[in-house]
Amino acid sequence: MKNRGLARHSLVTLLLLFVFTAGNISAKARVFLLGGQSNMAGAGLFAELKKSEQVPPEGVLIWHKNQWQKLGPGISANTGRFGPELAFGRAMRKAFPDDDIYLIKRASGGTSMHKHWTFGNGGGPLLKRFLADARAALKDLDRKKVDYQVDAMLWMQGESDADQGKGAEYEASLKEFIKEIRREFKRRDLPFIMGRIITTFDKPKGNGPLVRAAQESLAKKLKNVACFDTDDFPRINKGHYNHEGQLILGKTFAKHFLKMVADEKK
Repeated sequence: MKNRGLARHSLVTLLLLFVFTAGNISAKARVFLLGGQSNMAGAGLFAELKKSEQVPPEGVLIWHKNQWQKLGPGISANTGRFGPELAFGRAMRKAFPDDDIYLIKRASGGTSMHKHWTFGNGGGPLLKRFLADARAALKDLDRKKVDYQVDAMLWMQGESDADQGKGAEYEASLKEFIKEIRREFKRRDLPFIMGRIITTFDKPKGNGPLVRAAQESLAKKLKNVACFDTDDFPRINKGHYNHEGQLILGKTFAKHFLKMVADEKK
């Protein structure tokens, strides 16, 4: 009888251990990195979205103020505004309904590759913040025993380099950035998807064409790097996408990522 009681006790202990462990391990989780300047930060007004578009998508979280939070106004951009993460996160959840989606985003208007995002000279200030965010977010997932993979980086940047006459060096800088991001997140062919900067940044110093050419060139030369045209996306002013443009931007990022996934399976 004593042995039978011990056996029952051991069984209960094992069941409790299983429940506890299962509750702390996610079967699948996909992490996406988002970086850049103002059009990644987002000027889309949350209030101009349809009511259905304002509802945070289930199963999608974004790292904000050192914790995972649901998407909403002021969570991923300035108060009341949003960027491409809203439509992108929703599209990823639709494409992978059994997977949790985690977004890590750092973006700020007016920031350049050569000064703010560079890996050189000890690292640019925004790059350091981005990497600190990503490391903290992934450490949190590790602590929670979430089984995740970093799936891609989305990039919307280059306008400042065009404005500041740095177009000639942009390709080399961006190539190094992609290489170092892949090294940091331990994926040699990590998908890197970028929106091409719009033609309004051809002045005052005429470096817009050089930056666009650099983006297109790397998309052709490097594996799992994609670049898409954003010239026709609706804008709030000459340089920033409105709420509709931000939704299109997010959906276009999603389309190119899903194409890469499909191509990988062929």
